[in-house]
Amino acid sequence: MSKLEERQALQDRSLAELYQDLKEARQELFQNRFRYATRNLDNPEPLRKGKKKIARILTYITQKERAGDA
Repeated sequence: MSKLEERQALQDRSLAELYQDLKEARQELFQNRFRYATRNLDNPEPLRKGKKKIARILTYITQKERAGDA
């Protein structure tokens, strides 16, 4: 899935789905941080991607809340 398709998919989701995605992304980031700290994850790239994904989801949540879709 390209970046544009991923962003479009996030934009089309409802507020409840975005909150669920946020919960899952935070859990995944936590697991990757734990794996990185215990040296089971050699490449720190999933940490950067996870943080960006969380920020992107939070941006869409904020946009929807301000638009009154809540």
